[in-house]
Amino acid sequence: MHFPTSGDSQVKSSALSAWSKRAEASRGGLPNLGLGGALVAVFVSSYFAARIGNALLVIVFYGPNAFFARGVRVSDWKHGIASNGAIVPFTGPVAFAGTLLLTAFAEIVAGFLLSFLRTRPRWLSAVAGILGGSMLLTFSGWLLLCERSPLIHPIPLSGLIGGAMMINRAVRYLLIIPRTA
Repeated sequence: MHFPTSGDSQVKSSALSAWSKRAEASRGGLPNLGLGGALVAVFVSSYFAARIGNALLVIVFYGPNAFFARGVRVSDWKHGIASNGAIVPFTGPVAFAGTLLLTAFAEIVAGFLLSFLRTRPRWLSAVAGILGGSMLLTFSGWLLLCERSPLIHPIPLSGLIGGAMMINRAVRYLLIIPRTA
């Protein structure tokens, strides 16, 4: 069992102060993700937050049997209508709160990845960028082709732009091509 000591609060405050310093130095957006990464994180995480939140709301209000056995899903999240016609309250606020939580989680993970990759070879950072960009492009392609999402929609469009930018930056970083202003 771990008992908190005075050093634990010092570590927490130093991590928060380091994040605050990076936030002041950044030119907008979140310090680990940046402005573009923060926008992509918000749009993409909103898709997953709505799906997770809607599933949890059906389970909480109508029970696990309704979700897992009878297949009740939220069919209209804007109006809170389930697939069986029942009302599912709080779909909008739950999706909003989930988006904030997932974006905060993405910012934390980005900070850990950046600190991990700083001490590793250059090619590993490039591989991570290419892998992340490819995953965003795959997600957008799946939305466009399988889910029949329109191209002019913030979620697949942000995934396409964000994925292309990640791959571009990773290749440039690997080849050490300086960015022009």
